[in-house]
Amino acid sequence: MIIVITVIISGCYKDVIKPGSDPNGPPQFVSFSGDLIPIFNANCNTSGCHDAVPAHAPSLVPDKAYNALLSGGFVNTAVPNQSTIYVVCYTAQMPPTGALKASDTQKILDWIRNGAPNN
Repeated sequence: MIIVITVIISGCYKDVIKPGSDPNGPPQFVSFSGDLIPIFNANCNTSGCHDAVPAHAPSLVPDKAYNALLSGGFVNTAVPNQSTIYVVCYTAQMPPTGALKASDTQKILDWIRNGAPNN
C-alpha cells in the first residue's frame, strides 16, 4: 500500500505549476520599475532601438517607458494577451537579438493583467 501511494505521489511531480508560469492562472505581482525596467534595459533600450531617441516606438528608457507604453497604445488592460508589448515579445518578434526568457514574457503579461500599475 505504501509503495502504491509513493508511486502515485512521485509520478505527479512534473504536474506542479510554478507560480507565474500559467498564463491563465492568477497573475503574480510584478513591479514595473523593479521587474520590467531591467528587462527593457537589458534587451530593448539600446542605441537605435527603443532608447531615448527611439528609432522604433516606444521609448523604453526608465523615465519614459511607462508613459510611452500606455499612451502609445502598447498596453491593453481589457485584453492583456492582445497587448502589443506582450504579443511582440511572446511571438519573439522582439527583441531582434532573440526571444526573451519565458519568465520575462510572463512578467510582462502579469503586469498588464494586474492593471499595468506604475510601481
